[in-house]
Amino acid sequence: MAEAQQEQDAKVETTDAVSVAASDQTRDSVGTGSEFTQSIQPSDAEAAASVETIPAIHSYQIKPVLADKFKGGTVKEIMRNALSEQLGGKTYQADKVKTWTVDLANDISAKLTGLKMKRYKHIVQVTLGEQKGAGVKSVVRCLWDAETDGYTSEIFSNDTIFCLVVVYAIYLY
Repeated sequence: MAEAQQEQDAKVETTDAVSVAASDQTRDSVGTGSEFTQSIQPSDAEAAASVETIPAIHSYQIKPVLADKFKGGTVKEIMRNALSEQLGGKTYQADKVKTWTVDLANDISAKLTGLKMKRYKHIVQVTLGEQKGAGVKSVVRCLWDAETDGYTSEIFSNDTIFCLVVVYAIYLY
C-alpha cells in the first residue's frame, strides 16, 4: 500500500503545491480534516509579513503628474528663438516660403523632442505669408482632454513676413 501511495505522489506535478501538501497532510493525519485546513491557512503574523514583503503592483497612470504636464512657457521660448533665428532680417520670397516653413517646423519639432515630455505627442503647425496689410484669420477645432492636452502659439512679423506657429501637445493614455 505504501508503494502505491509513493507512485501516486510521484505522478503529482511539483508545481501543484496544494496537491502535494494535501497528499502529505492526508497521509500523515487521520482525522476530520480540520487540521489540514488550519495548516494551509497562514497565521495572522505570517499574512502581515507576506503583505509587507510583496512589492506594490504597478498601476497604470491615466493623467500626468503636475511636474510632467505640458509646459507652454518653455515651448513658447523655443518657438520665439527659432522664429527670430530663421526669419530675422529676411524679406518675403515666394519661392523660398515652402522651405522656410518646413525648416521651421522641423527645427521646433526637434527641439521639442529634446524636452522629453513623457507620453506627449506634439504637432507643429507653421503658417507663413506675405505682409500686405490684409488680415488673416485662422481657426482650428480639436477634440481633446482639457486637463492633460494643451497648445501654445507664437507670432512673428516684420515689414514683409508674418508667421504663426502653433504647437499642440496631446497626452497619450
